[in-house]
Amino acid sequence: MISSEQGKKELVLPVTVEEYFRSHRFDELKEYLDVTEKYLQKAKIDFETSANEQAKKLSTANPTFRADEINDILGNDYWRYAETFPRILRSSFLVSAISLLEYEINVICQSLKKKQDIRINLNDLRGDTLERTRKYFQNVGLELPFNNHIWQEINHYYKARNCIVHTNGLIMELQYKDRKDLIPYLTRKGIISEDTIKQEIALTRSFCEEVIETIQAFLVELEKNINLRLNRK
Repeated sequence: MISSEQGKKELVLPVTVEEYFRSHRFDELKEYLDVTEKYLQKAKIDFETSANEQAKKLSTANPTFRADEINDILGNDYWRYAETFPRILRSSFLVSAISLLEYEINVICQSLKKKQDIRINLNDLRGDTLERTRKYFQNVGLELPFNNHIWQEINHYYKARNCIVHTNGLIMELQYKDRKDLIPYLTRKGIISEDTIKQEIALTRSFCEEVIETIQAFLVELEKNINLRLNRK
């Protein structure tokens, strides 16, 4: 039996309303990834079962069919389930995750603007979202840790996202200076295709899960540092 004191503790939310809804939005993104990954895995298994049945029928109907010929017939479809569809899903996931990050940064900046009566807007500054975020906090006198590991990781996410959006994930179509910075990171993370001729971003599920965790950690750290510095004033 739960005591009344325990019941009271369970009702206490150790977060602000903004943090609660932010957590909810990221939970939805996590669930989307989980549901779609499971669906793709099931679809791949169903295809393999169907392909094996078709292969048996083909070999029975025409005994002269060799195994490699059957594989050629079914190989393209298998590749779509094993490689193409997961690649499209995870690439779109990264784009969605970055879009959510940008939205959350805007929410934090708008909240800070109201609380501190700041005249400048995030959109008044030049650069991409990360550059404008750094400039924004510098302009309002808040020097935040924008050189730590989390910040560097998110910068890499942006570069990967830009490659997906602007060159459909084809790394060799980037300008030399852009791919020179990106390829070592993708290689280290194991998210680059093994095809050396047509090098392409090939995200993994574990990388996508890491993206969510890193973005959430960044936003928590961002708000924590804002509150610490405001409380000192």
